[in-house]
Amino acid sequence: MTVTMLDIPGVSLDGHPVKLPYRKAEAVFYYLACRQKATRDELMHLLWGDFPEETARKNLRNALYKIRKAFDAEVLIAIGQSEIRLNPNFQLVIDVEQFNGDEPEAWQHYRQEFLRGFSVKDAVEFEDWMLAERQRLQQQYLRKLQSVLKKAQQSGDQEIMLQVAAEMVLQDPFDEKARRTLMQVYADRGEAHRAIQEFESVSAMLREELGIQPEAETRKLAEILQKQRQEPASPQKSTKGEKHIFGRQREWHQLEQVLQTFQRQQQSGIVVVSGEAGVGKTMLLETFLEEVVTGHFPIFQANCYQQEESFFLKPWQPVFSRLADLIETEGIQLPRQWLALIAGQFPIFETLLASDKGETEPSLGLYDSRPNQPLMEAVTGIFKKITEKHPVTIFFEDIHWMDRVSLQLMQRLLQESRLPLLFLTTVRSGYEDQLAAFTATLVRRPLFQRVNLACFNEKETFQWVQEASHRLTETRRPDETACRQIFKETGGNPFFVAEYLYALQHQDQPGQLTPKAQDILRSRLCEFSQETRKLLELVSLFFHRVSLNLLADLTSEDEMTTMEMIQQLIQRGMLREVDDGHKISVTFNHEKFREYVYQQQPPVKRKLLHRRVGVQLEKQLTGSTGDVLRYTDLIHHFKLGGDHRQTLKYTLAYLNAYLDYYHELFPSVMHPRELSKQSLFMPREEALLYFEQVEDMLTRLEPEDLAEAEVQSWKIAYFHVKGRLLIREGDYHEGVTTTRNMIRLAEETGNWRYAVHGFQQLINYGIQTQQPEVMRVNLEAAMNLAETRGLTDRVPVLLRLQGLYLLIQHHFDQAESVLEQAIEAVNKMPEKHRHQVVHVAACRYYLGEIMRNRQRWEEAIVHYQRAITECGEQEARHHSIAVFHTGMGQAYYEMNRIADAERSLQQALEHFRAFDIYWRRSIANAYMALILAEKGDRKQANHFLQEATRYAEKLQNPYELGVVKRVQQLVHQRLAEES
Repeated sequence: MTVTMLDIPGVSLDGHPVKLPYRKAEAVFYYLACRQKATRDELMHLLWGDFPEETARKNLRNALYKIRKAFDAEVLIAIGQSEIRLNPNFQLVIDVEQFNGDEPEAWQHYRQEFLRGFSVKDAVEFEDWMLAERQRLQQQYLRKLQSVLKKAQQSGDQEIMLQVAAEMVLQDPFDEKARRTLMQVYADRGEAHRAIQEFESVSAMLREELGIQPEAETRKLAEILQKQRQEPASPQKSTKGEKHIFGRQREWHQLEQVLQTFQRQQQSGIVVVSGEAGVGKTMLLETFLEEVVTGHFPIFQANCYQQEESFFLKPWQPVFSRLADLIETEGIQLPRQWLALIAGQFPIFETLLASDKGETEPSLGLYDSRPNQPLMEAVTGIFKKITEKHPVTIFFEDIHWMDRVSLQLMQRLLQESRLPLLFLTTVRSGYEDQLAAFTATLVRRPLFQRVNLACFNEKETFQWVQEASHRLTETRRPDETACRQIFKETGGNPFFVAEYLYALQHQDQPGQLTPKAQDILRSRLCEFSQETRKLLELVSLFFHRVSLNLLADLTSEDEMTTMEMIQQLIQRGMLREVDDGHKISVTFNHEKFREYVYQQQPPVKRKLLHRRVGVQLEKQLTGSTGDVLRYTDLIHHFKLGGDHRQTLKYTLAYLNAYLDYYHELFPSVMHPRELSKQSLFMPREEALLYFEQVEDMLTRLEPEDLAEAEVQSWKIAYFHVKGRLLIREGDYHEGVTTTRNMIRLAEETGNWRYAVHGFQQLINYGIQTQQPEVMRVNLEAAMNLAETRGLTDRVPVLLRLQGLYLLIQHHFDQAESVLEQAIEAVNKMPEKHRHQVVHVAACRYYLGEIMRNRQRWEEAIVHYQRAITECGEQEARHHSIAVFHTGMGQAYYEMNRIADAERSLQQALEHFRAFDIYWRRSIANAYMALILAEKGDRKQANHFLQEATRYAEKLQNPYELGVVKRVQQLVHQRLAEES
């Protein structure tokens, strides 16, 4: 058992999380885990102090019961009449205990504050204890950190010093001693800039939150470190921006290296920062310019817009406005001819012409025969003049929307190798092809740098969210589950993560997109044609992914056009391909994109489209068992399309497929190989939830719909799967009532096949409760229906059940004869389906049971082995094999072949655990307990005996209860002999 309390609290047993039912039960458990034991009065006072004593005692008793039930084991034990403690027989791993230990690494077990995010209403005493414990453990943590730091300083271990000092600052941001340690270590490692960054960080925090400055010792250290830095400090050395842009240190250093080369070589260059929308291209460059470049030389900035990509030189207008100001301010003399040419395109230059400051110097190549070339030579000449005084940086955003002439002008300027002009540009993923010709001419330049920004991975997103949410109130601070949801919905895209965090702080529904995010997405959609947007709307209907073939079938466009539109959406970063092995599908790059596109469609349109998708998916059904893989999609689309009839139809089909496989001991349907990729096990809770949905859908149908024969058959099918589940899991009263209602309705509507199924379920009820008379009556009714209504395919199954009835009655000769008939009946059929393989295997198993009852062990094992082998050879392996291995284990035990018995029982238990079925599970556990008792393993023997008792009592099968009781006596006898 692993108990976590120094983080978000939780507990797991053998690696499986255990969910405690309610907060006060959790509080009892965590208090006991922390204290090891407590008196009942102590627990009552902590959690029910304001209640009358009798009520408090009752509540405590209920909490203890719920805890035991949640673990499905005796996790708590009583000491006398007053004390409760955790069962010491469990191997307990409790992080608080580990943290309290004396090991050098004990401090590492403290991950977060004690019982982070945990609270209990109406339990003031418990809250007081928890807060006091939280404070005590945090102080102890800080003392441990100080001790570890002291030892690291003595040994000179800088890595540990950094790690521990950073943790101390995280725990107490005002701890200037820890800050000074970080500053000194950074300085010793030659990272003075990071030391100064640490000083600036604490200075800003103290100024903003307390209105004070750092301690004198901290300021003095900062002054020393400043003097130690190489002077003059070149701007490319700064890494101040690292604290503003999380997770972009590598890209930041790329920019620094480009700037350093640019300043040293004084030549033209370009940086192209690429990445999908929202990944942080603009923020990276803007922050870099602000933090590093500003103040050293002029910076001109402009945006390229899609709406303006057909207007020549439009992106350069703001650049030349700034240039005109710079020329006038610094008194730069330029030829009038240049000014006149430029003023023709950029009217702001007319003011320079009017001032008559131009020179008479002839221009160079202005009258080239190529279009626009004179203008480009004039611009080149002007930049040569300006950069004689200082370098210049120009920042163009989204150059994939830059017009052709603007790109030519940029290309011409970059041809001047000795021109100290640096372009910083951004380009969106998916548009690189539009710039291929432009970038091809640049790759050979010494100062050409590509910077590719990717979305954050899951770990980076977690780290950023946790750091950024530090100032949020505890109720709004996302836990690990919320962090995973944020990553899932944003795909690690920084823009959407930031918007999500903003929404957490300012909105009651943080999952909603902010207006800013909606504007971004709206502008993204405007990039596409109306037909492409319609295709995108179709994709948004699918909650997971959609195959290209299905999209081609759905859209009104021809296949080639559809494929081109999909390729465009992939290139522009809206969709991404998913390779499913045998087919190609697409899905949205970000869940928020999908949600936005989906929500922008009118509800009426969404309904119609969902129905259309449902109808198209129906066409893909083949009538084979593989259809079960498509039922969930059909349910989704018909439900959102408002078609209750079809939703009901496929919900029942889905339930019947799964529950027929799982809740039948020897199922009549086997699923294809692909189904192994999904979980075949449908828990009771999930099945009951589906039952609620079915009943809700039945109430939504109109009376005339309910009267239809097809709907009546669906209702019968519902009663069938529900009654089968309830009987299978021991809820006999409701299960039998539901099944009898199903039989009545089936007979009224002439649905004889379902009537036979109903009688078969009542036979199963008789088997489980060991009531031969119930079996006999319903067997006769079922056989009569099958014979009179021509349902010959049900006869082999009914013969098998008749053989089991005779076996239970100990009429072994008759049973053997009938089971052979059941096998022969299948062999005479024209086709041998998988469900028939399971039927034959079941008959083999019952023949094995007959031989075991006759004490003919070798013959019994042959039958059990044939049952197992036949299923395995036909790839029909399923949970009934657990029953076959159980019978074999019993036979081996009776032969005193203990090792073989243990091996068979272990295989049986593995299958039981995988499928969580009850039939014969108590016997497998009981015989395993017997073997372990004979080995002297008291603890494990008792464990398996408890499991055997639990499953026998759940099923209430007299045979299994009798076997468990007999084995229980033998186990106690063996253990007593050992002691």
